[in-house]
Amino acid sequence: MSEENIGTNNVDNELFSGLSGRDYLAPPTDVKAESGISPSLNNWTIIGVVSSDIELNSTQSGSMVARFNISIERHYQTRTGETREEVELVNAVVYGELASESSQLLQPGERIYAEGRLEQRTWDDSSGSRQYITELIVDNIWSLDMPETNTETSAQVIDDPKGFVVPSLNSITLIGNLGQDPELTYTATGVARTNLSLATNRRVRRDGDFADETSWHRITLWRDIAERTAQYLEKGRRVLVEGSVSSYKYTTDDGSDRVFTSITGQRVQYFPKQEAAQGRNDSSLGAEGSGGASAALDPDDLPF
Repeated sequence: MSEENIGTNNVDNELFSGLSGRDYLAPPTDVKAESGISPSLNNWTIIGVVSSDIELNSTQSGSMVARFNISIERHYQTRTGETREEVELVNAVVYGELASESSQLLQPGERIYAEGRLEQRTWDDSSGSRQYITELIVDNIWSLDMPETNTETSAQVIDDPKGFVVPSLNSITLIGNLGQDPELTYTATGVARTNLSLATNRRVRRDGDFADETSWHRITLWRDIAERTAQYLEKGRRVLVEGSVSSYKYTTDDGSDRVFTSITGQRVQYFPKQEAAQGRNDSSLGAEGSGGASAALDPDDLPF
């Protein structure tokens, strides 16, 4: 089986001051809180470059939906000190008025800030094979490239040894319940690796009532944090995970192409057992009250 990688929240508002008109996407001036309270969190924040044309369509209900790709650069050093660069490709989806605005104002090659939630869709293709796609469902998005202005003075040249002024960003924060005990294994070279299955909820309104939608996330931890997590955490524990999202394309034994998505966790914090116990019911996930991780979904149904 062969694999290949495919793939600060605070942006200075002064970048957008003093510009007449609105011929670009700017930071929102206000944020409307969603109705309902959910004890989970699924927030994916990226800074990257629009790397495809924006496809604008409409849903059956008439709402607009825009789809496009965002490329995120990642620079890292190997154990031998070699510097490498990889590019993650993110499938972005925008709904409603923001979708129409994005299709009109964003262009391929433009650097943007986007935040929303990680969501994975599944469907059966024409051959009956199960397919998966990971998407960023965008809530907020704006351009980081200033519109060109006519000025007699040239812009200040910034000496940036890394080759870019605004870096790429790929950061996800999750709060949810573990669907099973952490799975600790070791690589052939003795490096600790722990896999987590984490359930997060999103409170939505349907027919006037609130309901929870549950999403499952695969998280991989390495080295010391992997061993500590496996030692102290267990199924049902509510945790906070911070990390990044990666997707890998691989070929199965029958020659089919698949995409595998994983979250690499850099930081894990857990909530006290007393807090989880207060709302624990008969759910196999030990959820907090009615807002905890739903027991209707079994982690055995996860696509990994």
